[in-house]
Amino acid sequence: MGRTVPTWRGRVEQEIERLVPYRRALSLDDCCNFDMMLNDVRSRRAAGGMLPAQEEWKPMLLSMLVGAHQRIRNLECRLESLELRLIDAGVLDEP
Repeated sequence: MGRTVPTWRGRVEQEIERLVPYRRALSLDDCCNFDMMLNDVRSRRAAGGMLPAQEEWKPMLLSMLVGAHQRIRNLECRLESLELRLIDAGVLDEP
């Protein structure tokens, strides 16, 4: 017996394929950022698959947001670490 509902992975890849003309129109810098967002979607497929009846874009956008938030948190942690090192070295005053 065949499947009646396409897999989440297949649905997402079809949606990503539809975005190829948009991607081509982006600048090189924007294209790299766009690819990172699509990789965020691909790396969180398991979570998106938990909402199989949903339209593709809601879980895709959530995955992009989680990926962006992860990068922001990583930068915040690095910045905090650098600030502490500068404070320890006496270069920066405590906030």
